[in-house]
Amino acid sequence: MESHVELAGDLLTLHGRIRRTLLTGKADEVTASQTAALGRLLRYGESTVADLARAEGVRPQSMGATVQGLVDLGLVERRPDPADGRRTLVRATETGARAREDSWATRTGVLADRLAALPEDDRATVARAIAILAPLTEP
Repeated sequence: MESHVELAGDLLTLHGRIRRTLLTGKADEVTASQTAALGRLLRYGESTVADLARAEGVRPQSMGATVQGLVDLGLVERRPDPADGRRTLVRATETGARAREDSWATRTGVLADRLAALPEDDRATVARAIAILAPLTEP
């Protein structure tokens, strides 16, 4: 049986391979960091750049560049914070929400096609593995 360290390495390797598989068919110009920031804004609502940076574990300057790219693409917009005029809030636009949904549908389709090629027992094993692994992502 593999040690927990070997399993962790295998899981990280698999994660990277899945990620690369999904990036090969990518048709938009949104980077991985932009996708993560947009997804966070859509899940949790508007935020400051500093709060986004903290949540994504990057420097505020890096997140500022990420957000500016999203603004340039029309996927997010900035607005003054009504509670504190010195701060700026960032929120997803409707275009951003649609782009995220389209990207999600495309990536889901790629994985669904590959999962459909597996035997039913293997798909059940994948479902069980997801249920087991999901709690690993909780704080």
